[in-house]
Amino acid sequence: MEVSSGAAAAQPPVRNYSQVVFSNIPQSYPPSTSLTCHYTAAFQPHPRDWVGIFKVGWNSAKDYHTFVWVEPCLDVVGQESVSRQTVFKDYYLPKDEIEFYQFCYIDVTGQVRGASTPFCFKSPEDQSLTSRLDDDILVVTTQEQVDQSVRERDELQTELDQIRQENQTLKLALEKERQDAAVFKEQNEEKENEKSHLVTEMDQNKEEIENLQSTLQQKLQEVETLKEELLVQITKHLELEQHRATEQKSLSLSSDRAAAETEKHSKEKYDRAVMKINQMKDERKAMKETIDAQSQEITKLSCKLREGERELLKAEDRVQLLQVDLQSSEKQRDRLDAELQRVSLNMEDVKRENQELCLRLSQQETQQEPAGDPGSTGGPLQARCQALANQLQDSQVKLATERDDARNTKRQVVALNEELMNMKRQLESLVMTGDEGQRRGNKLEMQLREALEALADKDGLIEEKEQMMRLVKHENEALTRENNDLLSNMEGLRSAYADLNAAPASDSPHVQPDSASPAANTGSIPAPDPAEHLYDVTEDVAEPEEELLVCRHCHESFPGITRGELEQHEESHRVCPFCTVICDHMEQSTFEDHVYSHEL
Repeated sequence: MEVSSGAAAAQPPVRNYSQVVFSNIPQSYPPSTSLTCHYTAAFQPHPRDWVGIFKVGWNSAKDYHTFVWVEPCLDVVGQESVSRQTVFKDYYLPKDEIEFYQFCYIDVTGQVRGASTPFCFKSPEDQSLTSRLDDDILVVTTQEQVDQSVRERDELQTELDQIRQENQTLKLALEKERQDAAVFKEQNEEKENEKSHLVTEMDQNKEEIENLQSTLQQKLQEVETLKEELLVQITKHLELEQHRATEQKSLSLSSDRAAAETEKHSKEKYDRAVMKINQMKDERKAMKETIDAQSQEITKLSCKLREGERELLKAEDRVQLLQVDLQSSEKQRDRLDAELQRVSLNMEDVKRENQELCLRLSQQETQQEPAGDPGSTGGPLQARCQALANQLQDSQVKLATERDDARNTKRQVVALNEELMNMKRQLESLVMTGDEGQRRGNKLEMQLREALEALADKDGLIEEKEQMMRLVKHENEALTRENNDLLSNMEGLRSAYADLNAAPASDSPHVQPDSASPAANTGSIPAPDPAEHLYDVTEDVAEPEEELLVCRHCHESFPGITRGELEQHEESHRVCPFCTVICDHMEQSTFEDHVYSHEL
């Protein structure tokens, strides 16, 4: 029985051994005879389950000697425990009468659900002979053998003490490993908390960046609106100025030489207005350059925001990689925990073996007498001690391997800590970049407000210029009326001169002009001397025949027309108010593009 129990202890541990219980298993079966195996299952068997005969010391389900499929039973469907039996044919059974075997129940997934106690195959005569030899044997020994047995016992006791010390050392090492595992677990939890905090900060930074983007979009829309409004206002103002300049030119053309100084004064006013317009154009150009600079700065900020978004995406990818590393470290930690549990189970097995060894040593001390045989038990005990020493060496090797794994895990945790610190620094730099972008946005907003205030000031100046132009217009209208009065007086004088020239030569040269003549009606003009009238009229009549009116735009002469007709001809020309180029051959849209080109 010692050999069977020792061999059974060498098999690997299985979790589901208690689900199938084998009953009525004898110590031996007769060879070359069919045998029946009785067992009770705590579940409903599957048709692909099977019962096999394994040699004691097997390592996997493939080490069977023979097997039989489980036959389904329809009468016991629904019962929790099912009692069954399986018959093994004699020609499939083992022929070896020395080795020990056992029954094992294997389910359809390949798991061992139950195992029986060891048994062997012996004939009834050998079994009865063995029992009689065990009952009738008489062992004779000497004092020297007794002393040798005592020495061996002392040596075994020393080895047992060493094994206990090694067990204690292993327990301490196991406890330390457990503490290290607990520390690693706490560190992993801290890393998880830091990771969640970093993810929260990243989400907040992302929201702030989105807010900055929306603010920048609003500012860009406001700038575009201001540009459009400014262009519309400047266009309207230029059209108004052009219209006023045209009116002013028409009014200035209708004036006579007598109103030359008045026209010069109006021209000076017009020049001042043009200078003001040019000044406003320069200011508009400077404002446009400022707006372009702000647009460029907004574009740079947008580029920086896109770079920040890319950095944020990279940080998220790195966080995901860190999550994967943490998951792998957690899996490795779980594996270490499983290895520690397995080592603890092995330690418990070793402890039980030590207890059994102590119990056997105590039994040997009580049963050892002068008639005892020390050689009958010394050999198996030494073998067991050697097996225990080998198991302890294996446990030490496994503990060293687990320590190396723990060190590697610790190094990985340190690397993950460094990676998390780098990520934290990068996130801080992103936050600083976002703050800088917000400050620049505030600065741009202030600049836009200043631009709006400057535009309001420009509107006030434009209103003042409009008022001045209205005053100039009133003055020009007054001058026009005066010029019309002068023209009417001149026409009256010309008619009077014509009447005098048509008078007969026999008339006295001292005859006064008729009181009903137009010249007499001009109360503001004194009556000239008759002699002077004769010569002056001749000269005045000759001058209109020789005077040629010339257009100041196309420089063509038109003899025999009045100034009104000349003014109508000059007004028919399409003249640029800036470069004074005649644009009669241009269409209206082309002419407008030509005028606007001077503004740019």
